[in-house]
Amino acid sequence: MSARIMRKLLWVLSLAVLLFSCGNRDTVVTAKRAFPQEKKIRAVRIPAGETMNPGHMLQKGDYLIIESILSPKMLFVYSAPDLRFVCATGNKGNGPDEFPSIPFLIDSQTDSIYVFGYGLRYLKSMAVDSAAGVRLTERYALLFHEAFNSMHLLKDSVLVYQTVMPPQYSIKKYNLRQNEMIGELKMERESPQEELAWDLSRGKMAANDSVIVYVYLYKNQIDLYDLETLELKKRIVGEYKPQQPTFKDEELYYVSAFAGKKYFYALFKGERNAEGKNPSNTIEVYDYDGNPVVRYRFDIPPLYFYPDEKNNCIYATHPSCMDTLLRYDL
Repeated sequence: MSARIMRKLLWVLSLAVLLFSCGNRDTVVTAKRAFPQEKKIRAVRIPAGETMNPGHMLQKGDYLIIESILSPKMLFVYSAPDLRFVCATGNKGNGPDEFPSIPFLIDSQTDSIYVFGYGLRYLKSMAVDSAAGVRLTERYALLFHEAFNSMHLLKDSVLVYQTVMPPQYSIKKYNLRQNEMIGELKMERESPQEELAWDLSRGKMAANDSVIVYVYLYKNQIDLYDLETLELKKRIVGEYKPQQPTFKDEELYYVSAFAGKKYFYALFKGERNAEGKNPSNTIEVYDYDGNPVVRYRFDIPPLYFYPDEKNNCIYATHPSCMDTLLRYDL
C-alpha cells in the first residue's frame, strides 16, 4: 500500500474519530473541500521609504500600521491603499509612551487603532491626523502579564487574546473596564508540558466581534468558535500526516489567520513535497459557514499579511524584501 493511500486512510479514520468525539452536539465537523476558485496574484512592490524590520500589520481607515521590532521607531504608518510613507512613531525605551519590549497591534471592528505594550502593560488608543501627527488617547492598564500572542478588542472594552503560557495554549476574554477575566478556552494538550512548543494543539487565533478562528500549526485543521460562549461550532479537517514535531523535523500547516467581516483568511504552508520542500505560502479564504471561497497563490509569498476588504487587496511583507512592502490587488 502506498504512503499516500495510507495517509488518506489515516485522515478518514481521524475525521471519523472527530465526528464522534466532539462534546458539543451542535459542532459540525467537515472534511476540507476543494476551492471553487484558485487565482495566481502578482505582487506590487512598493519601497518602504524607511529602514525597518516589518512584522505584524493593521489597517484602519486610510492608514496601514506596521510593527518594526528592531528599529528605534517601532511603528510605521503608511497611507492605504497606495502605501505612501506617512510617519514613524513609538520609541523603544522605558518611558510611559515608549515600548520596553515589542508592541502589539490589536485588531477590532471599530475605527480606533489600539496598541498594547506601552510601559510594558498599557493598552492605548492611537490617532493619526492628516498632518502626519500621532497622538495617544484612552488607555487601559493590564494588571497582569502573560505570554501574549494574537489580540482582538471587542466593543472597545473586552480584550480577547491568545496566550502560550504553560500548562497549555488558551484563549481568554478579559474585561478591561472591570479588570476581570470573563472567559477562557483551553486547547487540549497532547504532549507533556515541557514539550508545549511542539504540541499539536499549537496554533494561531484570529477574531472578529462574533467568531474566533483557530488555525493549527502542526495539523491541517481549522476550528471556529462562538466568541460569546466560547463553544466550538465548526471544525474543518484536511488531509495531513500525523507527526510528533521537533525543531528539525516538522510539517507546518497554518501559520497565521485574519478574521474579516464576511470571510476569514488563513495562511497555509502545507507539508513538504517529494523533493523535501514546502510549497509557497497560499492564502485560503472561507466564509463563516466553513465553505471554501478562493485560494490565492503568489509570485512573492507573504509572511505577514492584512486583507483590505474595502479596497479589494492584501498588504504583506516577506523576509526577502525587508525594504519593500507588497500589495496583492485581487
